[in-house]
Amino acid sequence: MSLFICILNGFFWAFFDITRKLSLKYISPNILLSFFMVVQVIVFFLWTIFEKNFYFSINYILPGTILIVISVISAILFLKSIIHSDLSLTIPLLSLTPLFSSLFSLLFLNERLLLSQYFGIVSIVLGALILYTKELNLNSFCRSFKIIRKNKGARLMILVSIFWSVSPIIDKICLGYTPINFHGLIQSMGMLLSLVLISFKEIKTIKFSLKPSSLILITLLIGTMASILQFYSILENYVPIMESIKRTIGQVSAVIFGYIIFKERITIQKVVGVLILSIGIFYIF
Repeated sequence: MSLFICILNGFFWAFFDITRKLSLKYISPNILLSFFMVVQVIVFFLWTIFEKNFYFSINYILPGTILIVISVISAILFLKSIIHSDLSLTIPLLSLTPLFSSLFSLLFLNERLLLSQYFGIVSIVLGALILYTKELNLNSFCRSFKIIRKNKGARLMILVSIFWSVSPIIDKICLGYTPINFHGLIQSMGMLLSLVLISFKEIKTIKFSLKPSSLILITLLIGTMASILQFYSILENYVPIMESIKRTIGQVSAVIFGYIIFKERITIQKVVGVLILSIGIFYIF
């Protein structure tokens, strides 16, 4: 059952990626995020009211505040990344998240990596570079470093990967001090307040129309369900297992749905790159 929740979580995040990219044709990243936080505040508030089991520790405040800051910055960068580049080129770069998690564990926690994990790190880097090659040859492979450096969407998604490499760990720490519903309420309220302060002038000029509103509503509902499932996935599984399943489903879906919905080309480089990235994720954990 716990693995089923992880798989379901992965698909909901994959669908959320698609609807977010579609919604960004009609609305700015900051406003979309603000709406998303409003829905989450309502859902988690109602959940908290009807939940009988409630507890909160003062120890929550520091990791909870850090998580709000990380979540706001990374969420804005994520949306800007998928605006500037193909879904099938940006989402697979989130495979760098477990790579950064392992490196941070090595540097700051002095956790030694296994040989298989080093193989996983090499595979992830190799897969990311192949993803951005124009052709499958050595000359093009070497130029992919330069392509990634110049691609704004790729640069932003790499930053998101760094932020998201620590987010599930902080989530798990926070869930030791308060239940899922209250944790979700605090995080969504904190993010909403931050986004309103950042985007106050933009919020005052919002205009609504039926078609975008329906799409945005679907996006918000899918995103809220994805967030709830992720909390349960973290509680029921090790974070690395949850991240591995989520990232693999996400990057494969990005290539398939990128082609079906956004008419993005499926190239041999994308297929090989995603395959090697998925292998890397498996070995790094």
